[in-house]
Amino acid sequence: EAVVNRAFIPTLPDELSVTAGERIRMLAQYDDAWALCVNGRGEQGMVPQECLDRPVASNQPDWRNAGRTSSLISDGRR
Repeated sequence: EAVVNRAFIPTLPDELSVTAGERIRMLAQYDDAWALCVNGRGEQGMVPQECLDRPVASNQPDWRNAGRTSSLISDGRR
């Protein structure tokens, strides 16, 4: 579940209109900063991830504070 932190007005038919404070369910996240979501009325569409706040479970760190790590490990050899 995610909470919308600011309204989004769609410009394409596959996008979902959301309003601030609305609770929606995120079905998928994509690396282009969009998420496939469904609202309480069953409407489904794409929403920019920057419009969403995701609640954090008490045993998990906040995803927004997570640093990127490289899949390449440098051991000093060249």
